[in-house]
Amino acid sequence: MDSPEPMRHLLVHYNEIALKGKNRRFFEQKLVEALRRGLRGLGFERVRRLYGRLLVEFRQEIPWEEARRRLSRIFGVSHFARARPAPLDLEGISANLVQALTPIPAGVRSFAVFTRRPNKSFPLNSMELNRRLGQFIKDRTGWAVSLESPDLPIYVYILQGEAFVTFERCPGPGGLPAGASGKVACLISGGIDSPVAASRMMRRGCTVEFIHFHSYPHTSAASVDKAKQIVDFLLRDRGAARLHLIPFADLQRRIVVECPAPYRVLLYRRFMMRAAEAIARREGALALVTGESLGQVASQTLENLTSIESAVSMPVLRPLVGMDKEEIVEEARGIGTFEISIQPHDDCCGFLMPHNPATRTSPQDLDEAERHFDLESEVAALVGGAEMVEIGPGTEKVSGTFSRS
Repeated sequence: MDSPEPMRHLLVHYNEIALKGKNRRFFEQKLVEALRRGLRGLGFERVRRLYGRLLVEFRQEIPWEEARRRLSRIFGVSHFARARPAPLDLEGISANLVQALTPIPAGVRSFAVFTRRPNKSFPLNSMELNRRLGQFIKDRTGWAVSLESPDLPIYVYILQGEAFVTFERCPGPGGLPAGASGKVACLISGGIDSPVAASRMMRRGCTVEFIHFHSYPHTSAASVDKAKQIVDFLLRDRGAARLHLIPFADLQRRIVVECPAPYRVLLYRRFMMRAAEAIARREGALALVTGESLGQVASQTLENLTSIESAVSMPVLRPLVGMDKEEIVEEARGIGTFEISIQPHDDCCGFLMPHNPATRTSPQDLDEAERHFDLESEVAALVGGAEMVEIGPGTEKVSGTFSRS
């Protein structure tokens, strides 16, 4: 018997996209683009649409470990597997299985065949094909059939023009592909919460402009370095994005001098939101995103969130608003940002922190506290002092003059 042919085909499945009706092709195209970005450099030849799934064809043997790592991070992918093509008839599928099971795998005592038949013109239905192929494999190997927990699950897909056989079902992250839901601007602090918020929005198909406020040179540049690391990590296998670095220390010092201490952090947040909104509008983003969680700290009471948000007219999305800290930490560990986030740094909002921050304010309270400031010119100064870093594959370019020297 000849040795098995190289594995050159990947079947990529999606779930939510299948529900998009007349817009489905748009979402499929976004997923195709995400796959091309994520698998760049691995030798794939083309991506084809096949009955509610995508087929990625490689020029040679799939570099499986690297391909699996990347696919597990591409939003929009429900699950995926290496697959062997077979002629669209029972004999051809059986011959494919003979080749795939040569030599017979050691340690396998049970199996099950699971057929998916989106191509209804195939003469056998799924149950009939399961029985025929199951009997064929049992006769050849002596294995028992176990539908509940087989040692070797065998998946057969009857598609247009060809069939595919695979023994794998690797989970993807799900969600929607990048670019399917528009652009948002995410305030990223370097802490635990905001990377989780950004990841959640990316999983819903948003592209992101990242915005980080720092107090350098009055504090160290550690928060800037962390923000870069976090954005770079979030973007792995997902394309590129821009990180806007906004110096905030000078305005903070003036807030300390001219405004009541209990309102200090809330005023920081209002000016940050205004500057972020200006950048968002310039870059074509439709909403702001923060990592705020209701009641987690003094500035995140319902009253204070309302007072902060009143400073802008753009929608503010808070993906973590109903989560507690333990849930957020668990998700941060799951997406891989936790270890970066807990590295020590000087937090911008922690710089010149008051001892007794206000917990219940109104927009009018903060409007009055800001009366000494020309809001438009302050925001223009913040945005004008921003530096932009492009992060992602092939974008090792920094615009602006940020330096730790």
